[in-house]
Amino acid sequence: MSGTGRPVDTALAAELEALERALHAPQVRGDRESLAALLDEDFSEIGSSGQCYGRDAALQEIPLERAQVLIESEQYAVWLLDKDLAQVRYRSRYHLDGQAQRWVLRSSLWRRHGQRWRVVFHQGTPEAR
Repeated sequence: MSGTGRPVDTALAAELEALERALHAPQVRGDRESLAALLDEDFSEIGSSGQCYGRDAALQEIPLERAQVLIESEQYAVWLLDKDLAQVRYRSRYHLDGQAQRWVLRSSLWRRHGQRWRVVFHQGTPEAR
């Protein structure tokens, strides 16, 4: 996956990948407070379903997901777009009740607030077959 901006240093790439992966973890997704700490006040999402969500909707719906949902992700690439704005791109797929679903290409924009990063935008697009 090619990107725009410039590649980030290894430490920042690892930090942002870890934050993105945290958003996949059932213990974070199931806890509204943990989830809220990672979502920027201006957060919005265009889901792989084509539906659009704001922060409030995400905080309401994500914790209600079934516990049997596991998220697999790979091929991370991180780009610095501005000193306090980074893009994380990767692909992921859900496993529902042990059944792997279709791969989805994902892109997140992370904004730095002081020493903390929070996701401000996320989009998922089903990968071409």
